[in-house]
Amino acid sequence: SSSPARLPFGLSPRMVYLYHERQEAALCGQHCLNNLLQGPHFTAGDLADIATALDQQERKLMLEAGMTAEARAFMSEDSSNVDASGNFSIQVLSQALQNVFGLALEDSRRPENRSLMQSPDAQTGFVLNRHSHWYCLRKLNNQWWSCNSTQMAPERITSSGNFSGLSSELRNLASDNWTVFVVKGDRWPQPAPRNQGAPPSNWVDPASPPRDPNEPAEFRGSTFGNAAPRQEAPKVEAFSGQGRSLGGSKRPAPAEVADLSEEEQLAMALSLSQDLAGQARTPSEPIVVDEASPTTTLRVRMADGSKAVIKANHTHTVDQLKRHVASLAPGVAFSLKGGFPPKPLEEGGLSLADAKLLNEVLVFCPE
Repeated sequence: SSSPARLPFGLSPRMVYLYHERQEAALCGQHCLNNLLQGPHFTAGDLADIATALDQQERKLMLEAGMTAEARAFMSEDSSNVDASGNFSIQVLSQALQNVFGLALEDSRRPENRSLMQSPDAQTGFVLNRHSHWYCLRKLNNQWWSCNSTQMAPERITSSGNFSGLSSELRNLASDNWTVFVVKGDRWPQPAPRNQGAPPSNWVDPASPPRDPNEPAEFRGSTFGNAAPRQEAPKVEAFSGQGRSLGGSKRPAPAEVADLSEEEQLAMALSLSQDLAGQARTPSEPIVVDEASPTTTLRVRMADGSKAVIKANHTHTVDQLKRHVASLAPGVAFSLKGGFPPKPLEEGGLSLADAKLLNEVLVFCPE
């Protein structure tokens, strides 16, 4: 007789228990990575070590010009990669996945990822971020699960082999201002054996999740009362007017939207989001530094609270600085503010020296 067909990577004939870390302090970044990888791969100490290494790299860059007043101020500040409660930056999470598993986190809004988002079910995982909270979507046992550490157990968002719910989930998340990162790479670890390397309570049966100790007594008799309530996804209503677009590009008319598949609606939503952002988005182009000419070091406070350290020449223009910052946040429309009180940097043709921005601290403001 013929041998049974092999299941795709990461799947098993019957997977009842899933690895699920629940929220402690502000360690949602750590929980997100471990829930994504389905095992206790990273401790808070591991991620703190990566944050320390990144801090050291930033300090080294700041000290290249010597112990200036700006460097001294930078050295006295707290880490930009982890705070006292354990909230880690995107740089730390990305570095952790890259160092150990060769996996990359890439913003789904980047042009090269648009085709991937047209068939999101072909991916293995997504990481989501909004307001410093991290969680993930992961494909396991030919089903997609939402693994959020604020919930008592993973929540299944698709049935076996039917991935239409995934497109709907991603579309709603994008419209609700969540940043969606695609996890790229093929070195995914196998799910960790149950009860090895972590407390047994970290493996849960989603069909029978553990009781929430903070659950109100009036809900304890209900079947699903122990699960935190899930917010209803925002309803998307088709625009009832008539649109015009420069250049004559054609999009489906409102009456046609309902006839599109979930995947086509997701692709259209992401395309519209990217097009709108593109109207105000600054082209990205990293700065090339001439070490033989005078240099300056600027710090940019990013939207997630981290600080980007940028080295540039005095003669680089404000526009060149903006294009460099755009390369740090692909696909995001933003303004750059400086001074006190902070004001938008509008005179793009001025050099950094003429704009009095040498060694300044700037603020990244998404629009």
